[in-house]
Amino acid sequence: MPLMPVIQDVYSHVLAEFELLDPSLLTALRLDSSRLERTSIAVSGRWLALGSSGGGLDLIQKGGWKHRLFLSHWEGTVSQISLVWELNQERRGKPERIYVSSEHKGRTVTALCWDTALLRVFVGDHVGKVSAIKLNTSKQMKAAAAFVMSPVQTVTTVDSCIVQLDYLDGRLLMSSLTCSFLCDTDREKFWKIGNKERDGEYGACFFTGR
Repeated sequence: MPLMPVIQDVYSHVLAEFELLDPSLLTALRLDSSRLERTSIAVSGRWLALGSSGGGLDLIQKGGWKHRLFLSHWEGTVSQISLVWELNQERRGKPERIYVSSEHKGRTVTALCWDTALLRVFVGDHVGKVSAIKLNTSKQMKAAAAFVMSPVQTVTTVDSCIVQLDYLDGRLLMSSLTCSFLCDTDREKFWKIGNKERDGEYGACFFTGR
């Protein structure tokens, strides 16, 4: 019986070579388009989301890679506004655009992060401003239509471009070109992480160990 190589515990990375990508995935990605350029990507447990230079968003369902949804808007290529959609998949309805934020108008949005517990999205831009958008479902929005309320809150403005945002259990982690900051969003307190400044696009994220 041939011996199998054993990966030692001291190694932190594994290099693996996989088979070619599923042809149905390549078709769904539409990488053969000469007019559109893919500008962003995000993955959840159910969806693969791809942003394009035309401003649209392709949502591809994982498992079979069926091209299910395409979200478009009339603002063109989006880099200075934040749009929030409700997909309505449980009710088998059409996606609804429930909120548009112009809080960062005139600036370039560089980072986004979800707080799924309180339905908030944190937005960072190229000058270091971070805002939070408190969301409601479309049903709640219609019920509160008589009230004039602004769900956008400015969290803080740091020294330089926001490289990455991450959120975990009431803590917002913000990474700029020079350092990282930790924010207690409930008590509105801030801490700078470390003393040595850096120079470059280095992010930071929480490691949960799960």
